[in-house]
Amino acid sequence: MLKYFFPLVVLTTFSAFSQANDCQFDDVTFHDDFSTARLSTCERLAKHEYHIGILPENEPVNPSPWFGFKVQSEQNAQIKIKLTFNGNTPRYLPKLSADGTQWQNIPFDSKGKEMWISLNTGKEPIWVSAQEVIDNQEYDNWLASLKNQQPTLEIETLGLSEKGRPIKALVKQSAKNKEWLVIIGRQHPPEVTGAMALFAFSEALLLDDALSTPFFERFNVLMVPDLNPDGVETGNWRHNANGIDLNRDWKNFAQAETRLVRDKMASIVRNGGKIVFAVDFHSTFHDVFYTMPDDHDLAPIPLMTGWLSDLDAETGWVFKTVNKSASSPDRGIFKQYIADHYKVHGVTYEVGDNTNRQLIPYVAKQAAKALVENLLDVEPEAFYVDQK
Repeated sequence: MLKYFFPLVVLTTFSAFSQANDCQFDDVTFHDDFSTARLSTCERLAKHEYHIGILPENEPVNPSPWFGFKVQSEQNAQIKIKLTFNGNTPRYLPKLSADGTQWQNIPFDSKGKEMWISLNTGKEPIWVSAQEVIDNQEYDNWLASLKNQQPTLEIETLGLSEKGRPIKALVKQSAKNKEWLVIIGRQHPPEVTGAMALFAFSEALLLDDALSTPFFERFNVLMVPDLNPDGVETGNWRHNANGIDLNRDWKNFAQAETRLVRDKMASIVRNGGKIVFAVDFHSTFHDVFYTMPDDHDLAPIPLMTGWLSDLDAETGWVFKTVNKSASSPDRGIFKQYIADHYKVHGVTYEVGDNTNRQLIPYVAKQAAKALVENLLDVEPEAFYVDQK
C-alpha cells in the first residue's frame, strides 16, 4: 500500500523560473534527456522546493497528463516537487527508478489539481515518470527477442511515421492459411499497461506451443505493437506528431500511421486473405473490454461473448471481466472500422492504469488462451462476409 507525503506550506515568492529542457537551480538539476521524457517548465519555490509544469503536445487533448524527468543534486538532499498539468487533474501515480528500467511507486500527495512528491537526491540521477517507461527501443528489442525464439516470425516495416520513424509489424503466416488475426497497440503514448498486456498476450500466442501449434495450423497474425512511435518518443499525452488522436483517424485516414495499417490489411485481403478478428490494446482507469453491439451482426455473433465468458470463468477468482458494448459511428475508432469495413469483431482491450502488475500478464495470457480456443471452434464458413 502506498504511503502519502504531506508537504510543507508552499512559499508564494518565486525566486527563479526556467523553461525546460534542462533546469538548474542551486545544486539541483532537472533533465529531460531520455526517450518518453516530458518536462515543460521549472520554477524554484524555495530552497529545495520546486514546481514542475507539464504541458500537453497541443489542445484540445484528452487530459491524460504524462510526465517524465530526471533529477540530481551536487549534495545529498531531500527536495519537494509540485507537479501541475496545465489545469488538469493528474491521472497517473508517480514512479521512481534508479536506472530507468526498474520502477517502483513513490509516496505522493495531492492538493486540488496539484501533485506533490518528495525525493532524496544526490550526484547520481534518478528518474521520475508517470508510468513505467516502455519506449520505442524496448519494442525493437522485444520484437527481436520474439524472432530469436521463433525464427519463422517476420519483422516487417510497413512504412514511416509522420516524423520518419519506422512502423514495425510482426507477421506470422503460412501460405495455406487465409484467416488473419490483427493486433495493434500504443495508439496513445501514455497507455503503458496496455503495452504490458499486449506483450504477455502476444508471447502466449506466439511462443506457447500448446496454443501456437493448433492456432497457426489455421490462422495468420499481423501485429503492430507500437503504432505511435513519435508520440511515445516525446511523451505525448494522447496524440501523434501532428497533434491527432490516432484512434479517431480510422475514418479519415489523415495520418501516415493509420494509413499504413489500413493498407496492410487491404493487401492481405487482395491476396486472398480474410480479416477474422482484431484486438487493440489500451489503458484507462479500470479494466474493461469494449466490444461491438450484437445488432451489428458481426461474423460470427457468439465469438465475443464466448471468449470473454471463458476468460471470466478462468480468472474470475481474481479478475472481473467487464464487457461494455458500444457503437461509435463516424468517430474513427479502430474497432468500429474493423466492424464496419470487415464485418467481424474488433475489441478494445483496456487495462487499468493501476492494475496490479502481476495480474496484467496473467490475465492477458489467459485471454490469449481463451481467444485461441474460441477461434478454433468457429468453422471457416462462419466468417462468411465477402471482404473484397
